[in-house]
Amino acid sequence: MTDDSLTNAIFNKCDIYYGDALISKESIIEHYMKFFCNVIGGEGHSVSFALHTGSVCFDIIAVVAVVLGCLSYNLSTNDDIIAALRQDDMVMYKNQRYRWKGIEPLNGSQYIVLEQDAKGKNGKSRLLIPLDHNKQLVKPYYGSSALTDGRGVRKVKTNREEFLAYIFHMAISEVPSIIDVSIVIVANRREFKELCENLRIVYGEKKQIGLLDIVPAAYYTSNGEESQFGKNPTKAEAVLKVTEKISVARDLVLNRHGNKVVGLLVTKNGSLTENGSELADLCRRKTLRFVHVAIPIRSDVGGYILDMYEEAMVFACTKDYLSKNAGEIKNNNPFTEELNRQITNIINNTISIIPVAGGWVWDEYRQIKNDLFIIKQSNWEDERKNNFILSAQGLLNLLTTAIFPLSFMEAAVRNEEINTTVSSPQARISELWDIAKNSGMMEKRCVAIVSALEKKYQEFLINTPKTLAIQKYIVDHAGQRIVIVVPKAYYADLLSMVLHYNFNENSITCVTTNRFNSNRKYDTVIAVGNINGKSFEPLQCQSAKKIEVMLYDCEVVMFNNRKKKYDKIEKKLNAKIEGIKYDSELPKELHDGFESDETEEEFVQEFSDLDQYIENLSAFDICRFATSKNASNGNAPVSEVQFVGSFVTGEQIFFSKYYSAVVFDRDVGSVAEKAVNKLLPGDLLVFIKRDDYTQNIVDFIYEKLLATGRLGKNLVNASEKSIYWKEVLRRFKEKGNFTYRGIAKKLREVGSSLQEVTVRQWLVEDSHIVGPRDIKTMEHIAQITQDLYLLDDAKGYFEACRVVRHERRTILDLIAKAINDKLSGHMPPEGSVLEIVYNNVENLSETLELDSILELDEITNININLVNRPITEAEVSM
Repeated sequence: MTDDSLTNAIFNKCDIYYGDALISKESIIEHYMKFFCNVIGGEGHSVSFALHTGSVCFDIIAVVAVVLGCLSYNLSTNDDIIAALRQDDMVMYKNQRYRWKGIEPLNGSQYIVLEQDAKGKNGKSRLLIPLDHNKQLVKPYYGSSALTDGRGVRKVKTNREEFLAYIFHMAISEVPSIIDVSIVIVANRREFKELCENLRIVYGEKKQIGLLDIVPAAYYTSNGEESQFGKNPTKAEAVLKVTEKISVARDLVLNRHGNKVVGLLVTKNGSLTENGSELADLCRRKTLRFVHVAIPIRSDVGGYILDMYEEAMVFACTKDYLSKNAGEIKNNNPFTEELNRQITNIINNTISIIPVAGGWVWDEYRQIKNDLFIIKQSNWEDERKNNFILSAQGLLNLLTTAIFPLSFMEAAVRNEEINTTVSSPQARISELWDIAKNSGMMEKRCVAIVSALEKKYQEFLINTPKTLAIQKYIVDHAGQRIVIVVPKAYYADLLSMVLHYNFNENSITCVTTNRFNSNRKYDTVIAVGNINGKSFEPLQCQSAKKIEVMLYDCEVVMFNNRKKKYDKIEKKLNAKIEGIKYDSELPKELHDGFESDETEEEFVQEFSDLDQYIENLSAFDICRFATSKNASNGNAPVSEVQFVGSFVTGEQIFFSKYYSAVVFDRDVGSVAEKAVNKLLPGDLLVFIKRDDYTQNIVDFIYEKLLATGRLGKNLVNASEKSIYWKEVLRRFKEKGNFTYRGIAKKLREVGSSLQEVTVRQWLVEDSHIVGPRDIKTMEHIAQITQDLYLLDDAKGYFEACRVVRHERRTILDLIAKAINDKLSGHMPPEGSVLEIVYNNVENLSETLELDSILELDEITNININLVNRPITEAEVSM
């Protein structure tokens, strides 16, 4: 299939709907469709990127294109599929299972012979059907049922063959009954499920078909478990293999069992830069016909692509490109209107600086940063050096962005009116003075830094210029939908106190850079400084036409530098799209603020190096601490650590590879368990206060409720069963001296498709996995272990795991209520289960705000007593 035939099939022969909304006729969507069809239909291996507006329409088109494009990659014809069938193989024909009995000649024609087993007094039944007209309807059955009838088959009435024959202008008999290649898709599970449920393709005389009527799809977890989307009566291997992690995608691509993977589609935001090395490895694999990444446009992502993938094809929704190609909206519906809003915001986007007098001037700010850089480069080899740099930079950031009087902050910290993890600025200045007086050759620079910070602190005690500016702005823009973007969560609490304002009940909201939701609509977005984060970049924010940035003199210089970089990337993208040479000449006004380009680059590089050093400091310290502890406790049990983090109070943490963190969402008052790789700065993590306790609070409370008999006898039995299957598998592993890979191989021998990583996640000591989510997996475990209890009641053990999993989710809800009750002063009913949860949350838990989280270059074995709990500064400095 050529790219022209694929484009023609999508453009001219069908309409793509999301629910009742026609989305495929908009000009920008058609431009993207042509681009992507060209990628899929091209010869050889290709790598491409699409930086779009953020509309779901782009994901829909990409998925439809890869589904239809699979037909061109298919390796087997229907004749090949029929020829590969062996005598008595189980096949599906019109929602019934049959045994394959071969092909017989009859009256000069070839007939397929199918057979069903005897039913009651009736003997076996034979069915003869013409080969030429039915070969596309006979499909191999990959399930485990040995019954030759329709029992247990989810009835599917599909027009799949008719649809594919129509849009590709081919005979129905030539439409492949199965697709023997797969596409791996990195996407959010919930969003992809919604896409499958809502996507409709309309063709011909108003006929329609769903995505999952064309090909089967499944989701793959990080531990290798497969979960089917929709119906799949033949139990055929998934053509669309969906996962949320690049690492899992890589495993699926490299897996040599089953379908050959011919393409990779990435639609999950954040996958590009956070998993750069793994994605780069996949991009180099020539066995993949295409690798396509489609994510919302951001300047940092655009720059990364231009630097790392010079030869890649690029589609980018820049202001210039949209101005020329967007066109008027053709079909009014919620999705095209949202797309149009995003396009309009990009084209008409204005970024305005609100200059604020009274803060740091550039020379003062530059001197402090320069002194910190020199200290960083110095030979001062003392733990206090890093403590000084971290604390001084933190205070510098506070004094640059504070939108509240510092006296308010001091009082709030003293009275515990804000998160107790927030430190007093005055106390931090005192600590800096103590370090400065003992800093040796760096004393002069340390004293200069602390003096400048203390002077500004005294100036800002009663009020700050930005406090007055934000108050005036709110008054002047009363009634507008405004979002105030701040660097830390406690800023919202303090600003609410200053303004006597409830952000949850008014048109003005206040969020951190990492909690900014770009899908929400505002009249104005206002950032309180030269700040950005994973979810917020003021230079490319599309949530409003009007973006305001409140800046002191020193920030204006830095912001203009970022603006210049952004404009340079934008020009490069436009040149890449148009296939012309990039012209590096920029407007003169963007050079204002620095003496020369050379001076500018020098300062920017120093500041960048310093910021990177500060970001990595906590990870460096905690790794060195871990190494020393391992050396002195060689016989202690260890846990595999992949991430390290730090909290705003200075505590640090090792996160084991498979740990589930308990996170409290203050905005909606809920608690959820999150995988470590999903954690973000600003998350509030709930921990047990006991230093030697590494389980999360859900485990602790669950065991407490079990021990006190509050969960009932049935749940006690279920808990025992949920533990038993795992112990059986562990004993089997130890007795047979199997590796995790060996166990996975044994499971595959009895029909499982699970990988080594799944078995490892089941059996490691800090695993929170209750049990398999597929009863077949429990049956496979029973088969390889030959445990009598599991063999006799695999379903009962599977059901027990489901019950325990549900109870854990209930405890999460109770923890959320207990934390909310604690914060609001409400007491639970005496003697209730909630009281037990409340008392444990009250007496045994602490809530810490995550300040940073970093992935280690390689997995490290750490003493298990130091893992998954906050480590204090005192412990780190031992």
